[in-house]
Amino acid sequence: MKKLFLICLLFALAMPFVGFSQNPLTKEEKVQAMYDLNKRIVESQNFSFIANWVFSGDMRGEVAQNANTISITESNIHGSLATLDTDKPVMLKGSLENYSVNFDDEIHQISISFRIGVYNTTIEVKPNGIAFLELVNANGEKLKYRGGIK
Repeated sequence: MKKLFLICLLFALAMPFVGFSQNPLTKEEKVQAMYDLNKRIVESQNFSFIANWVFSGDMRGEVAQNANTISITESNIHGSLATLDTDKPVMLKGSLENYSVNFDDEIHQISISFRIGVYNTTIEVKPNGIAFLELVNANGEKLKYRGGIK
């Protein structure tokens, strides 16, 4: 009986140490890991932006991810994005002009800018992995999309 009691006591004392033996990632380590992943994706120059929200002025709408994807492959882009006017999607296809990428390691943010057709385009990848794509046409009209890259 004493042996059983001692075994149970040892087991009870050892449990807290077993549960805490793995150190979870800190918030900063998670942010750094997300930034490193997104940085590798963007550096590959072969990635997709997948939209799930569209914003126009003070209006917004949720969009289907499978139909709102643009793919960037080296210096080309193709894909379509929905607008709040359901019959007028934005088609993006062709060569990218003035493509540039800025990695801000201090704030873990990635900025991608380029011109495609009549649109000046910017993609901002935030530290949490959420990306925003902004299209500005020659008339100054803006469309903004929220989504992610992969």
